[in-house]
Amino acid sequence: MTSGDLKMRRLLIAVMVSTTLVAATGCASASHSDESPAVTTRAAPGYAVRGIYDRDSSATGFDDEARLGFNFIDSDVFDDFDELAARDLRGFVWLGGYSNVSCSFRENDAWIRKHVSAIADSPGVGAYFIDDEPDAAKCPGAPAQMKARSDLVKSIDPGPPTFLVTYKIDQFALFAHTVDVLGLDVYPCSIEGGCDYTKIDVQAAEAEHLGVRYWGVIQAFGDDWYKLPTSDELHRQFMHWRATKMEGYLVFAWRHPDGMRSLWLANDPELRQQLAEENAR
Repeated sequence: MTSGDLKMRRLLIAVMVSTTLVAATGCASASHSDESPAVTTRAAPGYAVRGIYDRDSSATGFDDEARLGFNFIDSDVFDDFDELAARDLRGFVWLGGYSNVSCSFRENDAWIRKHVSAIADSPGVGAYFIDDEPDAAKCPGAPAQMKARSDLVKSIDPGPPTFLVTYKIDQFALFAHTVDVLGLDVYPCSIEGGCDYTKIDVQAAEAEHLGVRYWGVIQAFGDDWYKLPTSDELHRQFMHWRATKMEGYLVFAWRHPDGMRSLWLANDPELRQQLAEENAR
C-alpha cells in the first residue's frame, strides 16, 4: 500500500461464508462511489477471508460489495456488527493505527479496552486491524509495540485474529508473530514498470520461510504511480496469490485515490466483474 494511512470509513444478497472462518479476518474506509456494481455472483466455498477496503455507496455501505462475493467488510469500532452478522458477513476492524512520526499508537490502551470490550464476542467481528505499514527503520520499537497492542486486544476478545499490513520485505522477520496474521501489500503493477508478478512470489516465499500466517493484499487501483490493472492483470495477480499458502485476501480498494474517481474500482464495471468471478472460485 502507498505510505501513510489510506483509510477513511458502507441489493440484498446473503453471501455464503464458511462458519468456522479458520483463517479469520481483516482495514479502513473512504467516501462515496458514483455507481453500484452491475454484476452479481453466488459465493462459492473457497477462501474464508475475501475482503475489500472501503465502504460502498449503498444504504448499508456494503450491499454492493457483498453482491460481488466479498465477505470481509472494512469496519471500525462504531459499526453495527449485528447487521453484518445477520448477513453472514464479518468486519475487519480498524483500531486507529500507529504513527511512524511519533512512534506511538493514535489511540491509547484505555480507548482500546473501552471500544473493543463493546464489540467483543460479536459474531460480526472478523479481525482486528492493528496497523497499516508500521516502519521499524523509523521506529525500532514498533514490533514490540505491535505485539503489546495485539496482546491487549486478544486479552479482551481472544477469538478474532489480529493483523497488520506491511510491504517492507526486509522487516517481515521483525513483525513476524507480533500479530496473528500479516497482510502483504505488494502492488505489482506500476505505470513505468508494467506488472511484475514475481513481487508476489518473493513476498509470499519470505512469509512462508518465517512460518507466519498471511493474507494477500491485491491491487485493484491506480494513481499517478501505480497502473490501474486490466481485468486480465487482476486475474494474473490472483493466479500468483493462489499458488501460495495465503489464507485469504483483501482487495485495495473500492474508492482510491481521492480526487481520481476515474480510477476507482467503484466506477470500473470490468474490474468488478472480474472480482465477482474471482470471489466465486
